[in-house]
Amino acid sequence: MTSPASYPALVLVGGWGVSAAMVEPVVAGWPGDVQVVSLDSNLVAGVESIEDLASALQSAFPRPAVWLGWSQGGQVAMSVAQQAPDQVLAVVTLCSFPRFVAADDWPYGMLPDTFRQFREGVEREPERYWKRFLALQVLGSADEKSGRRDLAPWLATGPSLSPEDLRRTLDWLGTTDQRRLWQHPTVSTLHLWGDQDYLVDSHLVDVIANWGGETRQVSGMGHWPRGSAVARCQDEIRRFVASLGVR
Repeated sequence: MTSPASYPALVLVGGWGVSAAMVEPVVAGWPGDVQVVSLDSNLVAGVESIEDLASALQSAFPRPAVWLGWSQGGQVAMSVAQQAPDQVLAVVTLCSFPRFVAADDWPYGMLPDTFRQFREGVEREPERYWKRFLALQVLGSADEKSGRRDLAPWLATGPSLSPEDLRRTLDWLGTTDQRRLWQHPTVSTLHLWGDQDYLVDSHLVDVIANWGGETRQVSGMGHWPRGSAVARCQDEIRRFVASLGVR
C-alpha cells in the first residue's frame, strides 16, 4: 500500500462562481496532501486573466503536484502547467474545455449570442443569472430531480464572487482560448467529461481524443460530478496518476 508521504500532492481548482468544496468529494480519500483552491473574490480580485491567475497560483503552490481543475478551473490548471511545467506533475481536467464559447472554426461551445445574452443578464441581475447557470449543472441528467435537491444548499449560499468579480471572471470564459495549449500540453494530461453534461458539447470528447493527452467519458455524469459518478472519477484519476509513476 502506498503511503501518503510517497503519494503525489494534489491541487484542486474549482469552477466559476462557487466554492471548490462543491467538487471536493472527487478528491476525498486522496492518499497524498490536497490543497483546495476556490476561484472566489479572495483569490481573483484585481486579477485580469486566467494567465495572470495561473502565475499567482504557481507561485503560491511551488511544490510539485498533480493539478485537477473542474470546469473553468481546468483552464487554470492547464495554464499553470504551461507556465511552470517543472512544478506540475500532471493535469486532470474535469468537465472542462479549451474554449467555452463557439466560433466560426469552433462549433463545440456555447453560441456567442447565448453567451452575450447571459453576460448582459449577469450585468443587470448577477445573483439571479448566477443561479440560472448553476441550475445547468444538473439539467438533463437522468437523476435531475435529485440533482436539484443536492444543488439547493449551494444555491442558498450565493455566489463566491462579488458582482464585479462575477462579471470579470465570466468574461474570462468568453475570451479564453486554449486550443493550441490543449493540442500540445506541456505535461501529461487526462480530460474527464460526463456524457450527460448540458454545458459541454459531447462532440468535444472526439475532437480532443485526437489531440495530446488522454480522454475519458464518465457514463451518467453531468457537469457537476455527484452520486456514483464521483467514485468513477476517483478511479480514473488514481489510475491515471499511477500510470505516470510520479511521486
